[in-house]
Amino acid sequence: MIHVALLGRTPWALVNTYYASLMRDGKPRKVVVVTERRYSKSLPKVIAAIRAISEAFSFSPEVETRVIEDDDFAGAERVFTELFREINGEEVVINMTSGRKALVAAAIIQGRKANTKKVLYMALLDVAFPNRPYMMLPKHLQVLKNFLGGGNGEVSGDRKA
Repeated sequence: MIHVALLGRTPWALVNTYYASLMRDGKPRKVVVVTERRYSKSLPKVIAAIRAISEAFSFSPEVETRVIEDDDFAGAERVFTELFREINGEEVVINMTSGRKALVAAAIIQGRKANTKKVLYMALLDVAFPNRPYMMLPKHLQVLKNFLGGGNGEVSGDRKA
């Protein structure tokens, strides 16, 4: 499985959704973080967090990054077309929680051509708890939704999405 994580202005959203995904979807072979240039300064911390969380789950995925120019819809489309071609049929989970519009739109559209099993979004129901690790947030305030799932999708905590 490949975990494709979209990084926008909220690194904690990406990291916390990755953590929640590990608890439900298992261990990816590879994590690809895609971001726009304006958010690329957060990549070292995000990669370190992905590695630390993965290590806590007793595995070490390959971690790769791709950076596109800001608000470059055509560039995002090219990056995701290439990425999904390289993945070549392997199962994909797209983590769109932190992603900006150019990335999310391109990932979902190009992901239709891939073996995309999940498109994840984790809502934080109370903004009084920003920028905290997943396990430090009240579980009932975190809702993990799989937009490709049937019915209510997947839920973290007690609330239904």
